[in-house]
Amino acid sequence: MKVIKGIGYGLIGLLVLLTGFIIVCALNPDMSQNLSDKLYGRERAAAEEAEPASKKRPDKEKNDQSPLDAASHDLPEEMEKEEETPDPQDDSNILPPQSDTYVSPSESDLVIPDNVAGKVGYQPIREDITDISDEEAEKLSKELGFGETGDGLDFDALFYPYYNMLDDQGKHLYRQIYANTLAFNKSFRPVESLSQKDMLNSFMAVFNDHPELFYLDTGYGCKFKGDGTCIEVDLTFNKTADDYNNAKAQFDNKAKAIISGADALTTDYGKEQYVHDRLIDDVSYQISSRMNQSAYSALVNGSTVCAGYARAMQYVLMELGIPCYYCTGFAGENHAWNIVRLDDGFYNVDVTWDDNEPGKYDYFNKTDYDYATTHARRDLSVKLPPCNGTKYRTDNEQSDQDTQMITGMRRLEDIGKTENDVIYTLNDYYYDCYNQIVDKGAGEYSFENLIGSEALLNEIYAAYSTKDYIHGYMDNAVLAVGAGTYDMDLLVEELEGHIFRLTHRINLGY
Repeated sequence: MKVIKGIGYGLIGLLVLLTGFIIVCALNPDMSQNLSDKLYGRERAAAEEAEPASKKRPDKEKNDQSPLDAASHDLPEEMEKEEETPDPQDDSNILPPQSDTYVSPSESDLVIPDNVAGKVGYQPIREDITDISDEEAEKLSKELGFGETGDGLDFDALFYPYYNMLDDQGKHLYRQIYANTLAFNKSFRPVESLSQKDMLNSFMAVFNDHPELFYLDTGYGCKFKGDGTCIEVDLTFNKTADDYNNAKAQFDNKAKAIISGADALTTDYGKEQYVHDRLIDDVSYQISSRMNQSAYSALVNGSTVCAGYARAMQYVLMELGIPCYYCTGFAGENHAWNIVRLDDGFYNVDVTWDDNEPGKYDYFNKTDYDYATTHARRDLSVKLPPCNGTKYRTDNEQSDQDTQMITGMRRLEDIGKTENDVIYTLNDYYYDCYNQIVDKGAGEYSFENLIGSEALLNEIYAAYSTKDYIHGYMDNAVLAVGAGTYDMDLLVEELEGHIFRLTHRINLGY
């Protein structure tokens, strides 16, 4: 009993001491904070050190970050600013988070602007299916060969995306169709027996990937026997196949005239814009144009529909080493445009709709978000990469600048210039470029000249094509500022009175 009583007195004493300690801490909070830091501070610091960033910022989920969100997380907390609510009336340049795949908008929700409504004309691939008897099928099987099989061919996914959308059997048939087209073999027995849908996809892939096959028409035929096996494929060629050598010479000459001008520029973006502008200058939209589904109609005939614009753009950019795809879909009616790959991603380009006054760049280098109210992809084109590039995106401010004068072009006074600023000779142009570069020095910037005639503008284009501009002014300018390398793009805006505003975007490095 004495032992139990002693334990009881001990517990009572401990309780009294603890109560006293609590009272002292309540009267002196600094003491309790110091004790807490000693007991738990090291463990808390270690736990926070190991805690993932996503746990520290539960208000932001990683998968929902836009590039701007991700960048703001790298700022120290004291520098972060409270997010401002964007003006709902000024959302023209606000892009949604990027998607890894293309999301097709609802075609019923598309709204086509009046100034481009009807500027379409793409014809989907037409298949002519014929059912034949087993007896006829057996006869054809004995008489008809495979023609060219295309065995050993391969196609780079970066430049020929449609080929790489197919399965192995589809690729086998694609190679055969391509090889027989090159050989002008109109009829052959397919190396693979595919369904009608897969046959269509293989032919569509060949057509979409190869604008250089300008003599291949958009229709083909298949003869099927009762069990669904295709026995014969029949290709159709347009009339350029009848005198192919002459047609090819004309096609190459017209294409090279654009390629040589673009090739003088140093960046893919500059080349892309140059080709876009040349097609607008050289080609007119005409729904009745001949062979208007081909690049030939645009480059040689000078008139076409959307398909011809897009296939000409595709061909020239591919020759320049820039991936450019033929994209088909719906824009009020069947329509075709391009997808172009630049260094930061893919962009939509609709040369047909840009060949429209005003608004030369309204549909140039746009994202899928920009196109969501006017364009919807169809068929295999939905598998093309999504267009999320932003570095070269033509925003609304630029478009407004290009279309500022609704009834005509901008004037010198609109850009703060006078007639005294206009240049009329190539030597004066060289002199002005040299002085502006020396004045600005090395680095990345832009400068402008005002060119007084289209003839002088063509001289300048020729100087860049032949690289005469290098000894004309660039070598001396680079030497004067102590630079070692340079890149340059040229952008042209036509002003009222046949005056051209030539903007140079230059990067002079050491």
